[in-house]
Amino acid sequence: MDEKDEVRHNVIFVVRTITLQASKASKVAMAQHGLARVLSSQGFDPDNFVSKLCQSGEEELMTMKQKVQMLSDDTAQSLKKNVYKNYSQFIETAKEISILEGEMYQLSHMLTEQKSLMSNMMEMSLVSERAVVEEPVVKEEAEENPEEETRKNLAFLLEKVEGCSSVTEVPGRQLVHNGDLVELDSETFNQIQRVHCFLLNDSLMLASWLPNRRGPVRYRFQGLYELDSLAVVNVRDAGPHKNTFKILMFPDSKIYQADSAKSKRQWLDILEETKKNKAARDKQKKEAAMLLAEQQAAAALSPVEDKKVLTDEDESEALAAMETDFLNADWLQELPEDLDMCIAQRDFEGAVDLVERVNEFLVSCPKVPAVKEFKARIDHRVKQLTEGLMSELQVSPERSLRGGPRAARRAVAQLIRLGKSAQACDLFLKNRSAIIKYNIRQIKFEGATTLYIRCLCGVFFPNLMDTGREFLKAFQEHFGCMSAFVVWAKQELQTFVDTFKRQVFGGKSNMTTIAECIHTVRQSCMELHAIGLDLDCCFEEMLEENLEKYINETREQFVEGIKYRGAEDKWRPMNHLSNKDCNKFLEETSVAGLDLSDLVYDDCFISLTMNTSHFCKTCLSLARDLLSMYTPQLDVLITNTLVEIFAAQVVHMEQTLKLQEFAGERDFIMKNAQYILEVLMGKIEQVYKDKNVDFPPQLEKVNAEYRRLKSLVKTLPAS
Repeated sequence: MDEKDEVRHNVIFVVRTITLQASKASKVAMAQHGLARVLSSQGFDPDNFVSKLCQSGEEELMTMKQKVQMLSDDTAQSLKKNVYKNYSQFIETAKEISILEGEMYQLSHMLTEQKSLMSNMMEMSLVSERAVVEEPVVKEEAEENPEEETRKNLAFLLEKVEGCSSVTEVPGRQLVHNGDLVELDSETFNQIQRVHCFLLNDSLMLASWLPNRRGPVRYRFQGLYELDSLAVVNVRDAGPHKNTFKILMFPDSKIYQADSAKSKRQWLDILEETKKNKAARDKQKKEAAMLLAEQQAAAALSPVEDKKVLTDEDESEALAAMETDFLNADWLQELPEDLDMCIAQRDFEGAVDLVERVNEFLVSCPKVPAVKEFKARIDHRVKQLTEGLMSELQVSPERSLRGGPRAARRAVAQLIRLGKSAQACDLFLKNRSAIIKYNIRQIKFEGATTLYIRCLCGVFFPNLMDTGREFLKAFQEHFGCMSAFVVWAKQELQTFVDTFKRQVFGGKSNMTTIAECIHTVRQSCMELHAIGLDLDCCFEEMLEENLEKYINETREQFVEGIKYRGAEDKWRPMNHLSNKDCNKFLEETSVAGLDLSDLVYDDCFISLTMNTSHFCKTCLSLARDLLSMYTPQLDVLITNTLVEIFAAQVVHMEQTLKLQEFAGERDFIMKNAQYILEVLMGKIEQVYKDKNVDFPPQLEKVNAEYRRLKSLVKTLPAS
């Protein structure tokens, strides 16, 4: 056999082997699949199945056992894969739900605004179903003389209604009809309030009833609506809700209920008739003005030409029309409707532009009645515009709070242009308070206190800084608002400090943790200096009481610990039994800032007691923490704390020296005293220098206590 035949035979052998293994694997898989189908069948009887297997012998049982075991392993593996797959899908689904939740929240807010916009547009439309007015019924002859009723003096309004003096200032305005009505909710038809309506010859005034008011003033002015922008719609009686009618007054729609069917019909007829009379008067004034203008033009061209003579009544109408001659410009006539359109479309910038334009024009106009009336119409729409802008800044549950301070800049700028800087300032700061509160609530308390305080500062102070920058941009020319921002910032800091106190002082944190948290807040306060805001002193003042209380409690615990450990102190050198353990202890003390390598002897002994070592480590750590929280106000408290702690330790050593049982250990005791009063005190003095704080003379006096103890030892009797 040559080499080629050998290679060919080897390839054939390998292919047959692979085919045989694949066939076996396929058979095993089919057998497992068939077994799974048998075991999972609906009428499967395990007892009968096992009985038949027992009849086939032991080999069949062992084979079936292997198959069942393999099927169990495969099932467990499949379950693990499904669980992992479902868990991954669950995580992805949770993320999608979270994203969709935010989008749906924003979509809901947008739909609400669109609904409001469509409602306003329908109310404004002349062909809308809501603006269709039923054909008026011929009014029955009133018992009273209508001419006398229309000439009622408006002094009645001044006597009965509070805050309506501007309504009575318009010349020629007369009271046509008035009466009590009940305002109903447009959806539930529940009673909202009792109102009194005053129908004037050019407008409709609403006043709310004052239930507990005595005297002639029984109502409070609520609103004045022009008849031109007002439509009355009859509402059919349905169930208990009878004698109701709807008044469409842009941009609102209100339902009122009369006390009887006759009163309702009277209101509907009088409203419709008054609107027609006003339209006829406006048309007559316009025609008289045109006629007078023609006569003046003819007189200028041919003075001797015969002129058409006007009656006294026509002349008076013409003179009244001449007063409105300067208001006949097309843009002025369309201005109220343009303002309504801008407000409905939330085009606040365009609306404010129109208001500024008309105000500049009216400044140069004479103060005639027509101008006052036109100005009142504009002021009414300015009020609506202001309310719309203020609603942009007001905080409500359905409004998203995820926007930054720039989102409120648009509304603030327009309110300032309208001369409402005080309201804009107040609402802007309230809006920012709600956003800061919302962002702080999103912080979850996980892990150490220092981590939470770091996250809290990372949310609060950047928001405060962004608010300050936006405030300076929006109110840069309104210096009176700056004090309001400072007061607001202090109030927000107080809220922040309250949260800080609950987490730091309420959780029984140690001195090191508290020092780190305070240092973090102080660093954040320093960052506010970039916008010219210094809240350092305010923070220290808000925290001073709690900090003093905690330092006093720590000092008392420290002194009690010195007394307790001093009672059990045997004044023996530390024995670490091995050089390895001794070196490990030296490393730990070195991390704490103490070097005890010069005090080691015999490889494992240290010429200090365990009590002395513990005192040095804790006292040095306490000094560092106290000085990291140092302020001039806390200087005396920190100094007294360290002095009392050292004094307690000196008392313990002095009492021990006087005891006869420790007479043989006096040299060792003095060695510990020297380390505490000279070495440890020197390290604390270095901490003072590192913090750029003057070393207090009280601690220098404590350092001199070592010389006093040496003199005391010389006077004591020998052992």
